[in-house]
This record gives sequence, C-alpha cells and structure tokens, in this order.
Amino acid sequence: MKKIALVLPEAGPVPAIRGGAIEELLTILVEQNEIEHRVQFMVFCADNEQARAIAEKYKYSKIIYLPKTTLADRLINRVIRYSNRIIKNKTWIDIAYYRRVFRYLKEYRPDAIVAEGGLYHEFKRFAQEFGKENVYLHIHHHLLCEPYIDHIYGSVIGISQFATREWMRTTEDKDVKAYTVYNCVNEDKFKKRITPEERERIRGEFGFKRDDTILLFCGRIIEVKGVRELLQAVINLKRPDIKLLMIGSAGFGGNVVTPYVQEVQKLVEKAGERVKFTGYIENQKLYRYYQSADIQVIPSLWEEAAGLIAIEGMLSGLPLIITKSGGMIEYAPSNVAVWIDRDNIIPNLEAAIIQLADDKEKRKEMSELSLEQAKEFPKKKFYEDYIEVFEHEGTRKR
Repeated sequence: MKKIALVLPEAGPVPAIRGGAIEELLTILVEQNEIEHRVQFMVFCADNEQARAIAEKYKYSKIIYLPKTTLADRLINRVIRYSNRIIKNKTWIDIAYYRRVFRYLKEYRPDAIVAEGGLYHEFKRFAQEFGKENVYLHIHHHLLCEPYIDHIYGSVIGISQFATREWMRTTEDKDVKAYTVYNCVNEDKFKKRITPEERERIRGEFGFKRDDTILLFCGRIIEVKGVRELLQAVINLKRPDIKLLMIGSAGFGGNVVTPYVQEVQKLVEKAGERVKFTGYIENQKLYRYYQSADIQVIPSLWEEAAGLIAIEGMLSGLPLIITKSGGMIEYAPSNVAVWIDRDNIIPNLEAAIIQLADDKEKRKEMSELSLEQAKEFPKKKFYEDYIEVFEHEGTRKR
C-alpha cells in the first residue's frame, strides 16, 4: 500500500471543520479512502482540537497536526532566508511549518509528496531529498509556472484542463507529467431535499414572496468574485420581483470585515429589501439555501480554475449564470448555464438575469440538466482518478 503525503498550507485543518475548498477536498479523499483503503495517506495541516477528535476514527490515514508558528520560528525564518541569499546554492527551508513537515518525512519516507497549495517554492528541498519524480503539485487555482517554482515538481495535477494547460504552457520543464483530475463536492450534503413547505418557510424568513425570482450568490466576498458587480446589476434592474440571497464572508470559516466587505454592505443597504446578506454559513447547512433559490450566479472576474460552487448548484438543481472563466465552463456547460463575457459584466449580468427570470420553462429545463451534469463529479470518481495518478498513467492528459 503506497504512502502518500498530502501537505496543506498552514491554514485550516482536516477534517474541514472550518471550511476551505482544499480542506474539503482532502477530507473527501481521506474519508473515501476509509471505504476503499487503496493507499495510506499522511496529511499535514494546521492543528485544531475538534479536528483531532474526529480524525481518531481514521484507520488508513494519519493526520499530522502541526503547531502554530511562534515568534522564535519567525526569527529563525529570517536568519535562514538571509543565509540563503548570502551562501549561494543553499536551499534551506525558510518557513517553520515546512521544516517540520520535512523532518517528519525524512523519518517516514513516503512514496509520493503532494503540495496541496501553499508556498510552492518551499518544496525545492523536498525534491532534492526525495527525488523530483516523487514530488507532485496539485493545482487548485489559475497558476502560471514562474521561474522560482519551475523544475521542482515531477508531476502536476490540474483541477481542470484549463489549469493543467496553463501550467504546461508556462513551464520550461516539458518532461513534467501532467494530469487532470476534476474536483467534486461531498454530494451527500447536497442530495438532501427540503419539502416545498420548508422552501416557502426559508424564503419567508428573508421576506421573499412565493412568486419572486431568487438569485443565489455563495462564495467568498472578495473583489475577484464579482460580488459588487452582481449587486450593481440587481440594483440597476429595478425589478421588485428579482431578489438576491448572498452567502459568504471574506475569509474561510468566519465573518471577516474588510474594506471590500464594507463596500459590499453599502450596496446591500442601497438595494433595500431586494438583497439579503447572511454572512458565513457552515457547508453542511448550505443545501437548504441552495434549494430555496431559483438561479445561481457565479460572476467571477478572474480565471477560475474549477467550479466547486457550480457543482453544489447543479446538485441542487439550479440553472446557472456564470462568466466565461477558466475551467468553470468545463464544469458547467452551456446547457445548464448562461455564459456571459466579463467585459461589460454588469449589463451582461442584467440581460442574463432577465432572460432566466422571465422564462420559467427554460429554468425548468436547465434545472433537470443540472442534476444530470452533477453526476459527472461524484466523490468516488474524484478519489479513484486521484489515486490512479500515483498508480499508473491512466488519467494523464496533456
């Protein structure tokens, strides 16, 4: 049984009790491995007492919880960073979190090491010690291969063909093995169904009427997600029957107030009763709100590598409005989503919203197709495709 080390950023824990897209994905991998036990996972992540208690049940994965970085760690980081500049060809690891991971792996010698986000350049020392061919990069966002991270990884795993192509287009190392493994969500959380009565009750709690068309935005409240533009489109429409339900926060697992969030909140106030902003809601509770909406809107302004929230919406039977963004269109094709250009995004959003709001038959058709499309991304397939990367060349896509 192969030993695969999964190294997360110094952020949230596994299991993903505080949310986070990468943490959620790795939790799915670990829990599916408890069913199929094809490998032995070693997962490195931030410490969390609640996560520790849950992780005790795992038999085929060992979760290594690393302590928080201390002031002494930061001072040592600076000394090492300075030394690396002075002494040529030195690659001492200058981040305490990764030094701890490295020491652990030197003792246990895994068959493969996967950088699951984080500081990609810190794995240069890993490649020297364990062999570049045994160090993998799981690309979770639109990542171009810059010179400082090139020639470190023997293999890359993109979460869409777009993400994989973008790395291969920009790397000088054309011998790197390139794979595409599509993401998933925990479909069990979103296959739960609410009753028509519960749907009406939830809508009523927000002051929404039975005949209103409810748009849903669910995601991080940051500039590149296009929240401000969506709010402006709703305000411009001046349609009292079109409402927006916004779910999310600036960070993972809590309601962080940033200058951008404050700007968004002012627009919410301007919109009045047409917009309701809930803040952060735990992932396991989201299905109730998805199923209380009529249309999901994903107005991303940057190149999204994939579409986790699109999968959630499709599992909930929602028609989508999305921007033509990166790998998003690989997840949500044009029969389940209205694709819009990011240029002139506000008028494009207005037109797409009106198109679907005024065509219930079209929404019904797209809803049924969404449920079918969601079947392309089950957690079992994600697990199997991911494991096959380490077993043979079966999932390789250039």
